[in-house]
Amino acid sequence: CFRSMKGMMDSMFYLAEDHPNLVTITDIGDSYLKNNDGRHDGTHDIPDGGYDIYALNITASDSTRQSGEKGKMLITSGVHAREWAPPELLARFIEMLVHGYNDNADITSILQQTEVHAILYVNPDGRFMAEKYPELYWRKNLNPIRCGGGYEYGVDINRNFNFQWANQEGASSNPCDSDYHGPTAESEPETQALADYAKNLFPENQRRSNTEERLDEPFGEDITGMYIDIHSSGGYVYYPWGHKDEVSPDDEALQALGRKINSFNGYKLWAGGQPDFVYPASGDTSDWAYAVLGVASLGFEIGDDFQQECDSFEQEVVPMNLPALLFAAKNVQKPFSTIKGPDVLNLDVSHVSGEIRVSARASDSEMVNAIDNFPDFRTGNQAILNVQLYLDVHPDDYQEDDVSWGMHVVGNSLDSSEETVGLVLEANIFSPGKHMLFAQATDSDGYKGPVTSVFVDV
Repeated sequence: CFRSMKGMMDSMFYLAEDHPNLVTITDIGDSYLKNNDGRHDGTHDIPDGGYDIYALNITASDSTRQSGEKGKMLITSGVHAREWAPPELLARFIEMLVHGYNDNADITSILQQTEVHAILYVNPDGRFMAEKYPELYWRKNLNPIRCGGGYEYGVDINRNFNFQWANQEGASSNPCDSDYHGPTAESEPETQALADYAKNLFPENQRRSNTEERLDEPFGEDITGMYIDIHSSGGYVYYPWGHKDEVSPDDEALQALGRKINSFNGYKLWAGGQPDFVYPASGDTSDWAYAVLGVASLGFEIGDDFQQECDSFEQEVVPMNLPALLFAAKNVQKPFSTIKGPDVLNLDVSHVSGEIRVSARASDSEMVNAIDNFPDFRTGNQAILNVQLYLDVHPDDYQEDDVSWGMHVVGNSLDSSEETVGLVLEANIFSPGKHMLFAQATDSDGYKGPVTSVFVDV
C-alpha cells in the first residue's frame, strides 16, 4: 500500500503530465547528498548523487482568481524518514483533489479559491535509507556531522528551524541523538529548501523577524494561509505551542481548528495547555510556521507505528484523515476567523417536479465540541444568525448583482447553535446545465464559517 519514493515521484510526474491545468511540480532544492559524497562500507552503502526536493502546486489554473488572489496551503511529509505512511497519505490527498475536480463540488470550490502546495519528501536522503535498510529506522538526514562511524548520525530536520532553535527543553545538542538540532539554525539544505519555499509562498507582510520578543502577541484574525506537517505515529493533532506547555496568543483559533480536525479522526490534542501535551519540541516546523510566517499551523501524528500496517492504513488512517485535510483546506483564506464560525453540514439538493429543493444543517457547536469529556469550547456556543446560499459564485467573490438567498429555518426562529434550514426554488430561474451552490453560515458574533458546496444539474 506504500509506494517507494521513486514510484511515488514517478506517479506524481505522470499526474502532472495528465492534468497540466491542475498540477505543477517545481524543484525547490537539493538533499545533503546532492552536493556531498555517499558512504561505501560494504554493509549499508549509500550511493553518491542525492536527490532533488520537489514541491507540487495543486490548483485550478482556469479559475477566475489569479495566483496572488488565492489562499495558500502548504502540506509537508517525509521530514522523518522512517515514517512510512505520511507521504502516502499526502499523495492520496493530492490524487483525491485532482480526480475530484469538476466532480466533487467542495474540491472544485477549494481548487478555484486555493493553491494546495505539497512536499512529499522533505528528507529524501533519509527516505532512501528507510526504504533500503528498514531495520535502521532512519529518522534524520544524512549529514554525518560529528558522530563517528556508526549509524546514529544526521540532523533532525524537525529540530533545525530558526525558531526556538537549540532550546534544550525540546531538542538535543548531541549529534548522535535522534533529535539533534544541528550545528546552527537552518544549517541543513533540506531545512533551507522548505523554509525558502514557505517564505516565498506566504505573505511577507505577516512575517515577524523578532519572534522571540513577541511570543505573547497574537497575529489576529486577518492572517491568511495554513501549514500542515504530517508525521507518524500515535494519533495526535498538534499545534502551537509545541516548544513549551503553554497556550499561544492565538489559542482560541488554533484550538478550535484542532478540535474540529479531531471530529474527523478522533486524534488527541497535543498542544500547550492540553492534557495530552506529550513532550516539548523546539525548532520544529509547526511552531516556526506560526511564529515566523504568521500562518495557521498544525500537524498530524497518524497511525500507530512508524512502519504502519497496510490494513489499518487503508481502513482507518486514510478514511479518517482525507476528510480532515479537505476540511482544513476550506479554511485557508482566513483560518483564524472562519474556524470560529459555524459549519454547514449535510448540504443536499434535489430536482423534483420543477423545483430545486435545498436543505442543510448548520452548527456552531457540533464539530468544535466533539471531544468526549472536554468542556464545551467558547467559539461553539453562539446562535446561528443566517445561512446564505449563493448561485455560481463563491461568497468571497460575491458582488451586488450576483444571486444569493437566505435559507429558511425549519421550525422555530434562528435562536440556537444548531439549525436545520431549507429553501425551495423554481427550476426555471436556472439556465439549463450544471450549477454550483455555495452555502455559508454566520453566527451571532458575526463569524462566517467555512463554505460548503454542492453541484446541481438543471
